[in-house]
Amino acid sequence: MKKRIVSLLFTAIFLLACLTPVVGLALTGGAKAGANEVLAAKPALTKRDGTINARFLNDLSDYVGDRFSLRQEAVTAWAGLNAKLFHRSVTDSVLLGRDGWLYYAPTLEDYTRSQPMSERELWCAGRALYLLQEYVESRGGQFLFTIAPNKNSLYGEHMPDRTVLEGGSNAEALTAVLGDMGVRYLDLFALFRSRPEELYFPTDSHWNGKGAALAADAILSALGRSEDYASGPFADGTHKGDLYEMLYPAGTATDPDLVYAPGFTFTASSQNPDNISIHTESGGTGRLLLFRDSFGRNLYPYLAESFAAADFSRKNDYGPGEIAPGDAVAVELVERNLRYLNQYAPTLPAPERPAALSAGAAETGESVELHLANGGPVGYTVLHGVWTGSAPGASSPVYLSAGGALYEAVPTPDGFRAAVPETAAAEPMRLVFADE
Repeated sequence: MKKRIVSLLFTAIFLLACLTPVVGLALTGGAKAGANEVLAAKPALTKRDGTINARFLNDLSDYVGDRFSLRQEAVTAWAGLNAKLFHRSVTDSVLLGRDGWLYYAPTLEDYTRSQPMSERELWCAGRALYLLQEYVESRGGQFLFTIAPNKNSLYGEHMPDRTVLEGGSNAEALTAVLGDMGVRYLDLFALFRSRPEELYFPTDSHWNGKGAALAADAILSALGRSEDYASGPFADGTHKGDLYEMLYPAGTATDPDLVYAPGFTFTASSQNPDNISIHTESGGTGRLLLFRDSFGRNLYPYLAESFAAADFSRKNDYGPGEIAPGDAVAVELVERNLRYLNQYAPTLPAPERPAALSAGAAETGESVELHLANGGPVGYTVLHGVWTGSAPGASSPVYLSAGGALYEAVPTPDGFRAAVPETAAAEPMRLVFADE
């Protein structure tokens, strides 16, 4: 009798454990997304056109697998067990470092220098920034480009053992190209390495509050302004790391942070620091347009406080729009995404160049098919193309010749993008390559 009771109790506990996640899903809607997760959508028996959804059971499996109750707790427990026993991350995006530090796995290629940018990639990235700077300065504005260092580029002593190849990093190679082209560049690598304290979070991929203040001071100084936010005062705070949340979605541990104690007085169009566009106004002077990424999350408040008006954009096309004299335009891009400069060519009026540049240059109209693109300034037609035949040399600008005028396009490793006047776009057009 006693054995039977124990057996029934064990069976009941087992069934309860099996049913709890599904019952919880039905009653509460299930687990929420953790960190950067995108959960499977609720499955439907039919498609939009009324036909039967043949993948319904697969979709249902994905939906339940993503949302069953206590899922985040189970994932956290499994991750903790693997980290403690085997020092292994169960999440591909997170590397387990030493001393409790976590690193973002997509930065590993930069750290090991295993995927160097080609000479053409580096030249095109630099030329895109040069053309953007030329456009801004031609309208009386200031331009600045800066790279937010990967955490392991500054604090590699906490990294797990990895082979680092010979040669410089992509950031170092691009910096040299920018110097040759005369692009205004702010070196945050040297600045952060000169500071004795650690200015990035141990379990997050970004700089902390004081690190953001230091970067903001440097950006403002490069734009001719004087601020000293990095001297504080700062109050003690806490921050839950993005890498920690990816690995331990139900965990509660936090990193210490430093919060700028005086606070900020600017007003903002959104209180969500991750919005694609944020407009701010304050008692400062001048106007700023900052193209930024996730590192701008705790960077932008310092900059917003210093400008009368500022726009912060997470768009990757770097289209500056209308620039007035005295405006400042800056681009902040994290080290791991430097290839974005080739993937997202800025859309701006193509500068007209002396027709003599085309003398003796290689002309082609057959290797690239021109395509129309959306967007662009009023009165301009945006064209883009991809090489299918002959291609320019490693350091060759790309020009479009039409109506007796020559326009320089924004080059990419495998093509180009250019906004040319509508009148020129209506004329027969030729491509011109010219090695510098």
